[in-house]
Amino acid sequence: MGSQGKEVFQDLGISSLRLQYSDKTVSAVDVVEFVYDQIASHHNQPTWINIVPREDALAYAISLSKQYHDKPLPPLFGVPFSVKDSIDVAGIPTTVACPSFAYTPDRTAPVVQKVLDAGGILIGKANLDQFATGLVGHRSPYGTPRCVFDYDYISGGSSSGSAVSVGTNQVSFAIATDTAGSTRIPSALNGLVGLKPTLGTLSTVGLIPACKTADCITVIARSVDDARAAWEVMKGFDKEDAYARESLPQLPSFPPAVRFGTPPDDVLDVLSPEYADLLLQCVSGLSTQLGWDKRQFDYWPFQSANDMLYGSSFVAQRLVAFDDYLQEQGMDKLHPVIQSIFASSSGFDAVRAYKDIFDLATYRRKAAIQFRDIDVLVVPSTVTHFTVTEIEEDPIARNKLMGSFTHFVNLLDLCALAVPTGKWKNPNGNNLPFGITLIGQAGRDEELMALGKLIMEHFNNIPHIL
Repeated sequence: MGSQGKEVFQDLGISSLRLQYSDKTVSAVDVVEFVYDQIASHHNQPTWINIVPREDALAYAISLSKQYHDKPLPPLFGVPFSVKDSIDVAGIPTTVACPSFAYTPDRTAPVVQKVLDAGGILIGKANLDQFATGLVGHRSPYGTPRCVFDYDYISGGSSSGSAVSVGTNQVSFAIATDTAGSTRIPSALNGLVGLKPTLGTLSTVGLIPACKTADCITVIARSVDDARAAWEVMKGFDKEDAYARESLPQLPSFPPAVRFGTPPDDVLDVLSPEYADLLLQCVSGLSTQLGWDKRQFDYWPFQSANDMLYGSSFVAQRLVAFDDYLQEQGMDKLHPVIQSIFASSSGFDAVRAYKDIFDLATYRRKAAIQFRDIDVLVVPSTVTHFTVTEIEEDPIARNKLMGSFTHFVNLLDLCALAVPTGKWKNPNGNNLPFGITLIGQAGRDEELMALGKLIMEHFNNIPHIL
């Protein structure tokens, strides 16, 4: 191992690794050895569905080091990462946390391939809520990844294993997904940064759809800079992606005093007392510490779209994605909660589908109008942090409650960034993270990341379990 020993890896941040590789204080082999030791030390966390064998990862690290021995290092050289197991990697089964659905692809998803081409080292495929259906992380036959700060608490989902792989310092970042909050919520519950980019800017080829018109490839990382570094490699137009965008509208820059809005008080009543207090402190700080300008606006189109995701024909899209499997296998092999959700997703006719399409178009137009008065929408990333026991008591209603401020984002074609801003002490005496999500118009990804970094510099950042 490098001369600084294991202490050098207390931060697997991309910028930190870049510096150490440049200084030749560590090697890619050192990093891989550390990562697999970390995995072994967290054996009680069902983070992974398939892990690249240590010897294969070491061989790859050696090959990378030889390839770039006397060349400039690529942007993600020697950076370990995980991939949510709803995204294809050639030669590794894609299970979507459903063993009877599993298949082994012969092609790697373009976003993953870009990371590999940039020198990233794949560690494995991460656990998730089955069929990427859920926000709790407690719907997988492979086990329940727990919050990295308290094992009694959920990690959030559906990108549960992805968040835990980052939060426990097993990888530098995770390639995950977010259709209705599946990156923002587990990021928030584990004190991480969750980037949900603009739809169509990261290829979804090789992703098993959950809701094809709203699916998004995402990044989970410890810092905004790390999320940006991965995003810069992964983004780009893919002509094979039916929903890819070649260009985005040019929008004016935000003013020095960023105009922001928050949901009305009656909507925020769903927050736990701890979350309500922390949100109030955060919103106050945005005005008093950062000089942002809090504005009034109409939250109705956002709330209407939020109510629509699980109360309209849009949920039937999940049945389209898995139609062949369901026709052949039925629902008997599904997780019991997923069975219930899939059963309730059918029965919509074409008349209802078109009505929902027209209603959503109205909400999109009215939401766009609100961004004439605000630059950014600031919401709590979720409503509270449930224990695993609490989710077991009411798995569907509490799951839906957790998405109170996430479901509308992709339906309204917005981008978002979840950042940690504080912490609260739970009954076990442990500090758990709280965070907000910044939401902006399509194409505002860079600006949201700049604001998110500024916020994290001004608010209490969360230490990570090592």
